[in-house]
Amino acid sequence: MFNNKKSVFDKINDFLVKKNHELVMSIYLANYNGNNIYIRLDYVPKLSVYKVVWVDLNFLNVKHIEDYINIQMMTKYISNKIIEKLSTFECESGFKLNEDIIGDRVEILTYFNGNKEYVFDRFLPLEWEGLIDPLALIFSYLPRGMEVFLNEIFGKFDGTEESYNCIKPVKFNLLKGDSTKIFRPLSIEKGTDIFDKNKVSFLEKVDNRYLAIVEDRIPYLVVIEEVDKEHVLMWCNCKANYFCKHIYAVLLAIREKKFNNFYKVKFLGKDETLLDKVTLRNFYFSFGIRNGKLYLLTPDGVILPISPVQNGKLLFEVIEDDDDCNLSSALNEFKLK
Repeated sequence: MFNNKKSVFDKINDFLVKKNHELVMSIYLANYNGNNIYIRLDYVPKLSVYKVVWVDLNFLNVKHIEDYINIQMMTKYISNKIIEKLSTFECESGFKLNEDIIGDRVEILTYFNGNKEYVFDRFLPLEWEGLIDPLALIFSYLPRGMEVFLNEIFGKFDGTEESYNCIKPVKFNLLKGDSTKIFRPLSIEKGTDIFDKNKVSFLEKVDNRYLAIVEDRIPYLVVIEEVDKEHVLMWCNCKANYFCKHIYAVLLAIREKKFNNFYKVKFLGKDETLLDKVTLRNFYFSFGIRNGKLYLLTPDGVILPISPVQNGKLLFEVIEDDDDCNLSSALNEFKLK
């Protein structure tokens, strides 16, 4: 996107220098949840004020840079608090990188009492606690939606680190990785019990993803995606904010090759607008009829219940059933009701 000799940061700085801004501190969220956000704390000597500047680099057009830069005046009290905190922060520059993390890099530069640089992946390290207050105060001047970044960055300090890690790609060998490094002991224990009781009722690989249904009081959908050769994304629609027992049960089923393909059904109606979003090639994945509804899977991992009959006519044809033709029989019985 930026092929000129000057970097996009240089161009932003040139623009702000013309407005008499002096850079005091910058925060760059590099590929953080897919976002690239550049944030600055600037001092304007002519006005004796501090300003917060932020730019969404994913949408920046450098030819019309003035239309994409957001500038917010900061109160003297808050700016004094930030400078006070920065002046007492004595840690030297550092790089705390985690090769297990994809993206989610934070680069902080401070130009107060000497140039210093702090770079880390996803979570602010505990030894840099002194940066908490300056970051929190600066983010208080940003749009509310950016609070999600700040909350995640502080994950090590408020005990939410695991809840963020479990919704991101993790470095883990799906077939040989040590499960104890990412699963809680209770998840391993209960997941093993679920697997031993054959409650992983459906498991099928589609491209680079494994889709599974785990029967545990209600059906839970588990999706395990091979992001690359080293990283996987593991997700379950239960309420756990960690790698849960359902995911572990599916992991065991994958390792033991206990696959059981989903039913495949074809929509027979003329108007497919309601079902466009669940299309998987020319058919739909299903795990059967429950409570009068045919349950389908969306490609993005959502369970969708649909009525299989309309005006006495079946809306679906089974194109792949199990050996006992259970879904075909259930649909025919449903039609006769």
